[in-house]
Amino acid sequence: MASNSKTRGKGETGRNAPTSTKPTARPGSGGGTAPARRDKAGAEDRRAKAAAARAAAAAQERRRRNLIVAGVVVVVLIVVGVIGFAVQNSREESKPVVLPAAATGSHNGIIVGQASAPVTVDMYEDFQCPACEALETQTGPTIRTLLDQGKIKIDYHMMSFLGPESKRAANAAAAAANEGRFRQLHDVLYANQPKEHTGGFAKDTLLTLGTKAGLTSQAYKDAVNKGTYDGYVAKIDSDASKAGVAQTPTVLVDGKQLSGTQLTPGGFRAAVTAAS
Repeated sequence: MASNSKTRGKGETGRNAPTSTKPTARPGSGGGTAPARRDKAGAEDRRAKAAAARAAAAAQERRRRNLIVAGVVVVVLIVVGVIGFAVQNSREESKPVVLPAAATGSHNGIIVGQASAPVTVDMYEDFQCPACEALETQTGPTIRTLLDQGKIKIDYHMMSFLGPESKRAANAAAAAANEGRFRQLHDVLYANQPKEHTGGFAKDTLLTLGTKAGLTSQAYKDAVNKGTYDGYVAKIDSDASKAGVAQTPTVLVDGKQLSGTQLTPGGFRAAVTAAS
């Protein structure tokens, strides 16, 4: 009997072939590696940003430390300067206060002029002060004329806050006052005032200028060389500060402080006339 089954193809087994589950790669996809490359690029970008952030933070920290160090250095320098100034002042203030013979004015100021003069003029000056030199140049002749006429007497308070030059000059002036020649040396020192902070009014210079003022005694030389009146000079500064004097020149006529416009020849003469 003939069979009714269909003829099988060559090599067929009679079972259905299994279907593959492996995804088919898309044309041009590179075998599915694009996401991996994107992940790698993103990771590298994140690492670069993190490194940049760390570098910026480190730089900021270095700047902060440098600022701290610089601030500490400045503070140390200021403290050292203040300590040095305080030590120098304490040394001067610790010296004995030797009063020159003419220091009979208020707060031991040096009196120049006739005791009977009706008007007292308090002069707060510093031999190293350029404004004081300008006052002496401009108004000095008027002051000296009124002094010689017996209309005023002057109570000199020679301050010394502009440095060692001021202190040496004030000490020399006190030595001159002790010999009755303060006025002479006063005028000579202003006529030969050096520029500030140039080491002027050295001891040898003060001895030379002293001869121009008639000061050749051994007592004057010793006082200049040894700083005999350094304690007195420091006292004048201290007393002036306590009296509220904050600048030089400061001029008072019978206790009334003159303004800047009154420090002219006409202004000074008018103030004296008003106080007479």
